Amino acid sequence: MTKRLGFANITAGTLRNAYRRMAVDLGAPARALSLSTPRTPEFAILPPLLPLGDAAQGLKLLDGQFALGSQTLDVGAHGDPWSNAAPSQIFAHRLHSFDWLDDLCVLGTKKKRGKPDAELASKAAQRAGQLIDRWIALFGKWNPYAWQNDILANRVYTWLANARPVFTGDENSAENFERRTALYRQLKRIRSTYKRTPAGITRLKAAACLVLGGTCFDGQQNGLLDRGLDLLDEEIDEQILSDGGHISRCPGQVAQALEVLMVIESALEAREMSGSKEIRRAIDRLTPMLAFFSAGDGGLFSFNGSGEGAPARYKLLLSLAQIKAKQFGYAPHSKYQRLDKNGTVVMIDVGETPPRPYDLEAHLAPLAFEMATSDGRLIVNCGWDARQPQDWRTPMRSGAAHSTLILGGANAGVLLEKNLGVKALGAAVLEAAGPVSCKRNEQENGTWLESVHEGYKKRFGLAHHRRIYMNVLGDDIRGEDSLCVPIGEAPITREQIPFEIRFHLHPDVKVTLAQNQQSALLIQPGGKGWRFRTDGGPLQLEKSVYLANGSRPRRSEQLVIYGHAYGDGDGQARSNRVRWSLKKMGDMNTSGKAK
Repeated sequence: MTKRLGFANITAGTLRNAYRRMAVDLGAPARALSLSTPRTPEFAILPPLLPLGDAAQGLKLLDGQFALGSQTLDVGAHGDPWSNAAPSQIFAHRLHSFDWLDDLCVLGTKKKRGKPDAELASKAAQRAGQLIDRWIALFGKWNPYAWQNDILANRVYTWLANARPVFTGDENSAENFERRTALYRQLKRIRSTYKRTPAGITRLKAAACLVLGGTCFDGQQNGLLDRGLDLLDEEIDEQILSDGGHISRCPGQVAQALEVLMVIESALEAREMSGSKEIRRAIDRLTPMLAFFSAGDGGLFSFNGSGEGAPARYKLLLSLAQIKAKQFGYAPHSKYQRLDKNGTVVMIDVGETPPRPYDLEAHLAPLAFEMATSDGRLIVNCGWDARQPQDWRTPMRSGAAHSTLILGGANAGVLLEKNLGVKALGAAVLEAAGPVSCKRNEQENGTWLESVHEGYKKRFGLAHHRRIYMNVLGDDIRGEDSLCVPIGEAPITREQIPFEIRFHLHPDVKVTLAQNQQSALLIQPGGKGWRFRTDGGPLQLEKSVYLANGSRPRRSEQLVIYGHAYGDGDGQARSNRVRWSLKKMGDMNTSGKAK
């Protein structure tokens, strides 16, 4: 070693210690830097590409426009984003995670007029390779930011999921060797620092990286595959619930987990290997759950950090899974109820806050509901999309951002404030929103849901009861919200407590409030109308905002029923009980009158 380096008075051990000290000075783990790169094995196979990206975004990337969330960086068709300052930290996080690579690599792979566009696919693959090569030149050996565990796992997973276009060409070329070496180096890093990866989908991806790496690289000497399969089984057991939901209770996480496992299964099949039975069992559970959370437009309902997402991506996932998903109305472990008749769907959250550390995206809105029809979404929550400006994230987790009852202007739970606790634990929930219970009663003429949560009991001494009914035709929805002292409990106060019941409307819905403030007419695209009525009130029309889709908040409106409940009420008096209904009307013209 001393002879090869040409240093007569410096031993290899001394040099290694110097590198370790340098790593510590840079804030990096000691093993982050190495004098030599282990021999990089050859590829045995490359996983089949699942064409799940957005081609429209891919074309923008081809022109050099990196639109990641609400911010854009234009580097030109031949430039690279690594030589430019990122607009924000969240932008840099997405950039180094390579989440955008799906959109670029899907170009030319989807059939157009019967056949793929080979020329466009080749151009996109070449551009993807150039961007990766430039990243490797600058960050491929080590960088304290780009090699953070969450960014690392997302990046390596995306490289492997898009390996066929990324690693095309001569396998013995210098470019492919450098890419393969950089990939292998990052896989070894994931294996050695796996436990530092944040819990949830990111850790599932980290385990997936080891499985995919062990599947793709030739030989078993690297030890990636066996280690990855063991870790993956652990994560599946921890994260995927028996009904197919995700432990975070976020619909979007269901779609992500399904995608990861399907990529793994396709890679194992290409290598003619069999993984554990847990992978296929999880896919069999996740697929119908993704359909359960889907509205008529193919997008998801917005609960616990989820928004509409990518409908085309989800539809493709469901078709690729090749599982005939049986329809069901209740997810007993995820704790959601679905009423579905003739294209009208009501989804209600009847669950509690997920356990830590899976509560970082959880919302404080038990018994919130959404409603969609064959003509589009009608009643919504404000929702969330990761592309939206981050300043909106905390407000969107509050009860007031959902279609539910808010008592005393407070949330049903408590989030950690911006202090040392948030730095240590993340945006966790300090006090859970619950407990919550629900009963479902199927009748010949329709279905009743009777639910209750006690998230306000500690502060106000009252429980919130919500009853929702849908008839067999799906054109008559009735609800009742009441506040009462739980049985066996003593009132905390006998004074009146203000409350409001919020019904957020999708931005595409036009609304007209009646003069008596007891009803409103809601008109969906295409002219379909619904009449909203209440015996509470006054009913008011207020501004709202919708963040469940896109990268910018959309203006919308909400109906709000205001009232005052007595702290010692039993839920039967008019002050403590509000009834409301939604009934379908005929086709309406622009003035709100039936045609």
